[in-house]
Amino acid sequence: MWAVVPFKGSVGAKGRLAAHLSADERHELVTHMLDDVLSALTDSRFLAGVAVVSRAREASGFTRRHGVELYADEADDLSGAVVEAGHHLVNTYGATGTFFVPGDVPLITGDEVDTAIQSHVDVTILPDRNDVGTNGLLSSPPNAFQYLFDGKSFKPHQREATEAGYQPRVLRLPGFGLDIDTISELNALAREDRDIASLRFLKKSGIASRLFAVDTGISAHDCENE
Repeated sequence: MWAVVPFKGSVGAKGRLAAHLSADERHELVTHMLDDVLSALTDSRFLAGVAVVSRAREASGFTRRHGVELYADEADDLSGAVVEAGHHLVNTYGATGTFFVPGDVPLITGDEVDTAIQSHVDVTILPDRNDVGTNGLLSSPPNAFQYLFDGKSFKPHQREATEAGYQPRVLRLPGFGLDIDTISELNALAREDRDIASLRFLKKSGIASRLFAVDTGISAHDCENE
């Protein structure tokens, strides 16, 4: 089983947070979240390897730092990138399965990754906490059915897998449940008590204090001086 981690790059990323975070802050958040995801994946006991799928120039820094594979795809969208990476891993490494993991689920752990792999048969889907999106997808063989990564892909993926002749398993794990796209999701992340790069950044940058101040009605200045 190979993990496939698509990464578009940090420039202009997380636009839905633009009203709350500066471009530099969003860049830092995205890079720290990817570090957290790759740290969790490389902690797994059962993954054969990890591939970051990206054409972004900055991607090579992550792959060198974590000792993982870099595959520069030529796809036009996320689904195509995952499919292309799957073909590459089969042809190059003889991969018998792939595990799609987005780069914005910083709370996942190596133990959760291994739980998913150990319970996996054919097709396993890990939804977000609202059962709307797909925050993890295991497929054996790779590309076993039509991927439809569009932000609301959980139920469509269930349907496509079933139509392809599989009985998809649904697995809900806390770390995989939270992907960071909106201010409410960022708030949820900031309130976690974990020693991970994303949370260290949110605290050190003052973003966490700003978020808490908005929630409590305290001004950012007062919050910083308490």
